[in-house]
Amino acid sequence: MELDEDEVLIDEFEAILDGERVKITAVLERTCVYVHEDGERRLVRKEELWVEADKLPIRSRGLP
Repeated sequence: MELDEDEVLIDEFEAILDGERVKITAVLERTCVYVHEDGERRLVRKEELWVEADKLPIRSRGLP
């Protein structure tokens, strides 16, 4: 899923990684930062995640 030019993620969200639910804390160009069960933050490639797009916390920036 690609965000529109005027859209931005506004909060953490959940995704599925290898059958386990993880909390995504940041989205980068090709990767995401997630919190591992041991509390460590780790990187994962976007294509390794499954996300319910309709549940993403998206807001419009209100660009003119």
